[in-house]
Amino acid sequence: MLNKLNLLRNEIDILDLKLLNIISERLKLVKQIGLIKNKHGLPLYVPERERYIINLKKKEAKKKGMSPNFIEDIFYRIINESYSYEKIKIFKKIKPNFSKILIISHHKKISILFKKMLTITEYNVNYIEEKKINIDNITSLFENIGMIILDISKFFFKKLIKKLCLLPKNCILVDLSPIKEIFMTKILKIYKGPVLGLYYLFNYQENYLFKETIIYCYGRKEKYYSWFLKQIETWGLQIKHMNIIEHDKYIFFIESLKYFFTLIYGIFLKKTKISLNEVCILSKPIYYLNSLILKNFFSTNPKLYFYLIENSQNNTKKVKKYLDYINNLVILIDKDKKMKIIDIFNKIKKLLITNIEILR
Repeated sequence: MLNKLNLLRNEIDILDLKLLNIISERLKLVKQIGLIKNKHGLPLYVPERERYIINLKKKEAKKKGMSPNFIEDIFYRIINESYSYEKIKIFKKIKPNFSKILIISHHKKISILFKKMLTITEYNVNYIEEKKINIDNITSLFENIGMIILDISKFFFKKLIKKLCLLPKNCILVDLSPIKEIFMTKILKIYKGPVLGLYYLFNYQENYLFKETIIYCYGRKEKYYSWFLKQIETWGLQIKHMNIIEHDKYIFFIESLKYFFTLIYGIFLKKTKISLNEVCILSKPIYYLNSLILKNFFSTNPKLYFYLIENSQNNTKKVKKYLDYINNLVILIDKDKKMKIIDIFNKIKKLLITNIEILR
């Protein structure tokens, strides 16, 4: 019996080695694809192609009597690894001979990421923190720049807004603020050149940006910065267009409300004196997922969360509505309205399954 077992294990070892060699050959081909994409300025990440590969392999797995979910997991891991091989050190420069880009930063991390990506794409970038700027002598910073990227505080914005008229003609102004109704609307009133709004929906601490999303809002003179949006796509980012009103509405739900909910959850944890170690022991691995969400939440300056809610009157009203919904649920529980709660649950379930692909 042991001899037979060892023979079978040896056969598995041989197949595993063949599998590693096949994956290695696949990654070599992926590197060649990366070179072609770079030469022609093509996006690193093409979601349609990825979905096609995964769906095809799931169908083939089913025919062979294998679990489609198992094969989906394997190929997602292979494809994700492929992106890191496909990525090369220098991206194709969509706009050769473009003049200097100035980044003024308050929130360092995202601005440094933009600086990094623009630099490895061989653009001329000047990065400066807002606290180091003498606003009265800012004209010298504006000389010969083709683009200015603003990731600045509300306090500095009030001082800088008056100086935007000094920018070179047709200098592209890129606004990274989370609430466009405050910053971008005021910018458009004063600055008459091309204006683009961007907001990142990704973890800027990651080395790779593929599969991440950035929202863009047209401000004015889109033809001047359409190349920049293409450049962002070559980095592997997905770009999603929204108008200013849509942008602020969705950012509230994605950022503000999520943080508000996490804050309430954290307060409840603290007040009930729940042992997090016990929770960890009882609920692995889902606890790790919840812990990761909490870790990311507390890794960001709390002023940002408050800023997202405080700086929009509409957002404050929405938070109050959110609390009203919680109170209404509590009232239904107190009154033992089981069927109403079950009905709400089923409606939410239907909404999620209908709209979120991963749950289907």
